[in-house]
Amino acid sequence: MKIPVFGLVMIFVIWLTYELKKHTKQEVKTRKDFWERERKAGFVPRKSTNDIHYITVTEQFLPDDRGSEDSELYAVCSRILQFKDKPVADLSEYSNTELKEKYGTANFTKLSEADGNFTFLVPYFGDLCRLLYEDGRLAEAEKAALFFVENGIYTYQIVTILGEIYALINDTEKLSALIDTVSASPKTQERTIIYLRSLMPDDANK
Repeated sequence: MKIPVFGLVMIFVIWLTYELKKHTKQEVKTRKDFWERERKAGFVPRKSTNDIHYITVTEQFLPDDRGSEDSELYAVCSRILQFKDKPVADLSEYSNTELKEKYGTANFTKLSEADGNFTFLVPYFGDLCRLLYEDGRLAEAEKAALFFVENGIYTYQIVTILGEIYALINDTEKLSALIDTVSASPKTQERTIIYLRSLMPDDANK
């Protein structure tokens, strides 16, 4: 028996109404759960932050010769040094609520600042490596890039510059170790690993 077109339309309307109501209820519950969790997080007492890895901004990874005051390298170094006495940490794996739950509300402002500082600085870290590398100052570029990698900063620009330096100086051992390090981190983009592997000598990939 064929169902009239009108009947099919009614069935569809009833089904659509049901689905919309179901999703609306789910969304309301999700929002309610979120705000309840946020409310509770607001009462979490201060907890230890000893497990947080802070990046210390010093002159250590900066070049001695930064060019004239109107150069890009000088500007980048100056901007980085503005964070010399400020907290810097990569906390991007946590939401605001998770930060409060894990470390307590009293620590939230400082941790939020540290994460914001990290986010702001990372592009400048990459620019520093790029400028030194493009100027042929390989030892200084390697020093800076290696410092960042050792501090868990695995951006495409920083890591690939370090990889290219190792390739240029034919240090396969360091290049291989770099590949192993960044490959083990969920922060690393797949394209970064692919590019690093392309820098390895053909006989090393066999």
